[in-house]
Amino acid sequence: MCNVLIYGGSFDPPHLGHVRVPKEAMDFLSFDKVVFVPAFQSPLKDRIPTASSHRIAMLNLAVQGLEWAEISEMEIEREGTSFTIDSIEALLGTYNSIRLLIGADQWEQFERWHRWEDITRLAKPAIMPRVGYNSPVEHTLPIAPLTCASTEIRECIASRNDPNAFLHPEVAKYIAEHNLYL
Repeated sequence: MCNVLIYGGSFDPPHLGHVRVPKEAMDFLSFDKVVFVPAFQSPLKDRIPTASSHRIAMLNLAVQGLEWAEISEMEIEREGTSFTIDSIEALLGTYNSIRLLIGADQWEQFERWHRWEDITRLAKPAIMPRVGYNSPVEHTLPIAPLTCASTEIRECIASRNDPNAFLHPEVAKYIAEHNLYL
């Protein structure tokens, strides 16, 4: 049994910040592992994500060889709207300690999350700073902020600009080979 950070999201596509910042958070908090939980469909996003098979494949490429990173496909397998509390409850008892890792952008709308009070009780949020967003100092980790977003990367690719500075080389290759985000 170990101490884990649960890190959910669309990962559409997963970028370097999705890997670097959780690792820094894990190290700062002295946790053992980050469990990435890709959402089937976020309840607070209108956009339909890229097919789950592509997002899982890209996330696997982004974290390949990282012993501290694990991917759980529970929300993908569950299908439908993904609620973080369901994943937390499913993981209780599997690990010694669980904390939820979220970005400051998500913290700003956290009270809109399904059963957010239960989330704070079961997996106290640890907030990753993000440029342009505020969060309470007592919950915000003193680590380098996320500086890019998947939305910006998708827009970059759609306008035929090079997003490779923000992507693991294998993820960039996968996107090109599958003509994603064009």
